[in-house]
Amino acid sequence: MNLHLLAIPLVTAMVGWGTNAMAIRMLFAPVQWVGWWKIGWQGVLPANAERMATICVRLMTSKLLDIQAIFSRIEPDRISELLSPALERHAEEIVEQVLQDRFPTVWESLPERLRQSARERLRAELPQVVERLMQELQSDLNKYLDIEALVVGAFVKNRLLLNQLFWECGKHEFLFISRSGLYFGALFGIIQAIVWWFIQPLWFLPLTGLLVGWATNWLALKMVFEPQQPHSFGPMKWQGLFLMRQQEVSAAYASFFATRILHPEALVDAVLQGPAADRIVELLQRYVEQAVDQASGIAKPLLQLTVGTEEWVALKQEVSNRLVLSVPSELDRVHNYTGEALELEKELQQNLAGLSPDQFEEVLRPLFKQDESTLIAVGAVLGAIAGCIQWMLVTAG
Repeated sequence: MNLHLLAIPLVTAMVGWGTNAMAIRMLFAPVQWVGWWKIGWQGVLPANAERMATICVRLMTSKLLDIQAIFSRIEPDRISELLSPALERHAEEIVEQVLQDRFPTVWESLPERLRQSARERLRAELPQVVERLMQELQSDLNKYLDIEALVVGAFVKNRLLLNQLFWECGKHEFLFISRSGLYFGALFGIIQAIVWWFIQPLWFLPLTGLLVGWATNWLALKMVFEPQQPHSFGPMKWQGLFLMRQQEVSAAYASFFATRILHPEALVDAVLQGPAADRIVELLQRYVEQAVDQASGIAKPLLQLTVGTEEWVALKQEVSNRLVLSVPSELDRVHNYTGEALELEKELQQNLAGLSPDQFEEVLRPLFKQDESTLIAVGAVLGAIAGCIQWMLVTAG
């Protein structure tokens, strides 16, 4: 019987480690739902990607980043300087092609001096088109850029991203929770064995197995997030494990979002393809049409008289439409500058690292709420199963 009692802490330790490792695995995998009919499973993080991403971005924009202030760092004239040469080249080609296609005789009949003057005036006008567009974006950024939709869309489109965020920020804590099941399981198992030595009710091991499975995960999670403030007892110091790594977690969190979610390409695409994309196109078309008018100079009345007002309007619209279509292919010219100007990673890391421990916990712990409940629930269920195994082992023979 004494040898059988040794099975209690041994089984509790192994099951404590195994259940914690399995619970953590169930947080991340599978990424896609696997099962038959209504019976199956999907990792907690991938299954809740939309909800958790929404929580994440709302905490970020309310506690860590002022998106409007960050985008104000972009200098419109610098964007214009980067884009204008390519747009000027496109504009000249488009204007000449449209005029030659629509009114070849009229265009060829214009004196070269007037045609050259129109080209030069158009080159002078295009930088102002870019600057005016950038100023419009900066004046009311929320109208043109939906950060929440960008972040949530990225996580929902690629659910593996949420797994990567949690693992990169909390790898040490997840490994600690897994290993702690072994230590705490053995400790609680010894207590179970001592009690079983004196009293042996049939319900004791299954019930305490459930309680031990719950308690080991609950205690491990407590040690991850509490205490918020560092405490010391002589040479010993302790604080929540996650909070002790605030600087390291801040760097990982900032790097993840700056390089995989809120990088310049994604931000530009979000503006051009977002809810106000049509408005952006309309603005750009209007500014280009005004630039064509200005570039026409003294040739404008002659062109209008020759081709007619309606044809002149149609000509400007065609030029503007074609030029707008050429813009996306040139935007890679501004990505490097945009990344440098925004300094998003630096801003995010500094703001997160600079929070007090209780503020840091307030910002990031809501993301782990679903994890905590899952880990505790799985630990309790599997702990009860372990208790049944213990009972069979100690009563065998």
